[in-house]
Amino acid sequence: MSLTSRGEPQATFILPVYNAGAFLDSTLRATREHLAARPETWELIIVDDASTDTSRSIVEAFLGAHAGEAIRSLRFTDNRGKGFATRAGLGLARGVYSVFTDCDLAYPLSNIDRVMQELRAGADAVIACRVLEKSTYLISPSFFSYLYTRHLMGRLFNAICRALTVPGILDTQAGLKGFRTSVIRPVLGAMVLDGFSFDVELLRALQDRRGRIVEIPVSYRYDTEPSTVNFIIDSLAMARDLLRIRARSMLGRYRVTGRPAGASGGLVVHADDFGLAPGINLAIEEGLESGSVTSASILVGGPHAAPALAWASGHPRHDFGVHLNLTQGTPLLAPALVPSLVDRRGRFLRLPRFLLRYALGRIRPQEVLSEWGEQIGAIRAAGVVISHLDSHQHVHLLPGLFRTVAVPLATTHRVPLRVMDGPVCRRGMWPDVKGLLLILATRSAAPGHAARPPSAHGFGTSLMGRPSLRRARRLLARASPGRTYELVVHPGIPDADLARSGDGYRKGRELERRLLDSDEFRALVRNAGFEMVSLGPPLPPRRRAAAGGNGAHP
Repeated sequence: MSLTSRGEPQATFILPVYNAGAFLDSTLRATREHLAARPETWELIIVDDASTDTSRSIVEAFLGAHAGEAIRSLRFTDNRGKGFATRAGLGLARGVYSVFTDCDLAYPLSNIDRVMQELRAGADAVIACRVLEKSTYLISPSFFSYLYTRHLMGRLFNAICRALTVPGILDTQAGLKGFRTSVIRPVLGAMVLDGFSFDVELLRALQDRRGRIVEIPVSYRYDTEPSTVNFIIDSLAMARDLLRIRARSMLGRYRVTGRPAGASGGLVVHADDFGLAPGINLAIEEGLESGSVTSASILVGGPHAAPALAWASGHPRHDFGVHLNLTQGTPLLAPALVPSLVDRRGRFLRLPRFLLRYALGRIRPQEVLSEWGEQIGAIRAAGVVISHLDSHQHVHLLPGLFRTVAVPLATTHRVPLRVMDGPVCRRGMWPDVKGLLLILATRSAAPGHAARPPSAHGFGTSLMGRPSLRRARRLLARASPGRTYELVVHPGIPDADLARSGDGYRKGRELERRLLDSDEFRALVRNAGFEMVSLGPPLPPRRRAAAGGNGAHP
């Protein structure tokens, strides 16, 4: 059985799917039968690009019927485009070779023989070419007009492609392509086009990296006659994309990628505010269990910290830090012991009042040291192993507090401190002012004063408010290869307790939770050249077993 889940497959077959319910069941059955009969060992990856018809249920039934075989699926929360779906599958591929084709099997599966033959002969990419002399078409007489509309227009478009972007390639848009996986994977993070132009961008990226591309004759079926009007509109958009690809190529974006061999970076997806409200606690717990969140920091000083501490203590395989608090809830010490930190009711000051008092020199560092020491002690007393320190609303980065309080605490407890010097991008039309200020604060406070190395290069303020895959992509594109970054996130399910807490960030928490939990976010991280990791070192084998098998901190 060549779809066995034992060992590593020799090849990966990727099937992007969108609203294919009318024929998907037959496609899946035919694909499985063909791959199972081949001499190589294969895996099948099905990528559902947020279909709105019966495709989802068909895929789920197919997976259930063939449990235990090397068949996996992704399902997106929003329609991202064929290019993004295909790249997601390529990023997951474990085979030495990767092949993808259109879901309607317009290119019969028998064409795989030629693809695999050329790949084994040394080609880096093998692409179907419908205009080679030995290619054959199967078309209904009622579709002959098609040859004078879309087909001829397609040839015109390809001529423009050859002139502007991919010289020497006769057929860029054929929906059957195969690759040497080790060659294609490094370029995935450099690609930005998610629609039908992704084929052209992919081929240009391979040409820029001097990949060997081979075109092969294929058999091909014309079963339907698409809309000429839609094709004209699509062609105009693709012409715009061609200019963009050419510009990116001239700038060297495809030659220098974010994922050179051996330089895969780490991305800590770190959730703040664990303990602020029940809905936040639940979202973080679910994220840690599913793997969409890889680290969290505990906020004490409110009524919902105790459940968070109990959960963290009962789940030692996960990674936890201390979210040092001066601006939410009440101090752990008696208010009389920390009078510079509280208001008349004995509660912490809100951030604006705290910053004003700090600017006036009325915050006493010794009181901060005592209160933060008490918070660290309370979390450790609950049985939680801590891997790092950070703070609510980043107040530990204030120069006076960083140097005189945060660094000594980190040194005493032998844990690293968060810094916020990672990438930023625009938030809509406006710059990320908060992110830029945190970078300045880090550069002002940290150099020459941190006795311990930073936990990672923190970032994430650019995602707040309206988190999106597009913003996440822009941020990761600005990250340096081979480094470890901490994406600071705030997932949550808004509830009445969050509203009562006075915290002003509510709607964005649910949007962040949905983004982090999506298959497309994980695909984006993977293709950008990052591995999702925790802040702490791996557990030793004995403690990993005691913690449940997937530990991440000491």
